[in-house]
Amino acid sequence: MSRTPRTSTRTAARGAAAVLALGLLAAAPASASSPAAAPAAPAVDPALVAAVAASPFTDGVPDGAWTVTDVRTADDVWAAAALEPVDPQALDPATALLRATPDGWEVVDLGTAQVGCGTAPDAVLPALGLLC
Repeated sequence: MSRTPRTSTRTAARGAAAVLALGLLAAAPASASSPAAAPAAPAVDPALVAAVAASPFTDGVPDGAWTVTDVRTADDVWAAAALEPVDPQALDPATALLRATPDGWEVVDLGTAQVGCGTAPDAVLPALGLLC
């Protein structure tokens, strides 16, 4: 798929911003106490999780540093998901926008604000819980 130079520049800038937003894991010592176990979350489509892990938007952030939660879909083409940090002091939560392709899910935007704006059709943003 070809992209216009404006989109490529925007995507590259958003990708860099997303890595900064997620942050790199800090070399802080682990806490001696661990929080109580939370109830199990509903299963998330493994293909969607794999797409997030393989995305250039998450390069530089270890896969085990976040979990994919709160998946929302619209018109069988678009999905949004929360990326929740395993250690909230090391990473910021983020939102991923994914699009279905013939090869599977593809992350097309990721960040902490304005995710999907100018990328997903305006008609699907409310169903995905995204605000512009």
